[in-house]
Amino acid sequence: MSLRPWLLLLAILGVTACINVDVTLCSRDDTSDDTPRVKIDDVAFEVEVVDTQLLRDRGLTGRRYLEERKGMLFIPDGPYAGDFWMKGMLFPLDFIWIGSDCRVVDINVYATVPDPGTPDDEIRRYGSYPRAAYTLEVNAGESDRFGIRVGEKVKFEDIGDHC
Repeated sequence: MSLRPWLLLLAILGVTACINVDVTLCSRDDTSDDTPRVKIDDVAFEVEVVDTQLLRDRGLTGRRYLEERKGMLFIPDGPYAGDFWMKGMLFPLDFIWIGSDCRVVDINVYATVPDPGTPDDEIRRYGSYPRAAYTLEVNAGESDRFGIRVGEKVKFEDIGDHC
C-alpha cells in the first residue's frame, strides 16, 4: 500500500485541527514575539538589554555597526545611569537618557568616536542632566530622524519590571 493517501489524509487532518482548535497554535504572529523593545512615543527600537557589569563594560565596543531602529538599553545596578564614553567604538551614537518616571530626560546626539591613541583621560564622557535611570544607545542621528524629544513617554516591552 502506498503512503501517499495516508500523508494526504494527515495533512488534511492537520489543517482541519488548526482551524477547529485554535488558529494561534498554527500560525505565528510577528507582533507578539518576546523581542525586547523600547518605545518612545510611536517609535520602537529592538534592544539588547544590558543589565550586568560585564555587559555594561563591553557595551557596543568593537562592533562595526548597529542596524537601524536597533539599540542597547543599559539598566544600572543602582538608581542612576552612569556616564558613558566612546572608547573602542567604531561608529557614532546618540545617547537617549530615560528617567525613573519613564520619560526622556536628556539626549546626547552624535557622540563621536575618539581619534586612535587618544589618552583615556582626554576621551569625552557623556551624561545626562537631570540624572537618568536608564540609557538607550542608538545610531547617531536616529533621535533627530525619528523626532525624539525630551519629555516624551517611554515604554519598555518584554524587559521586566521597568518602564
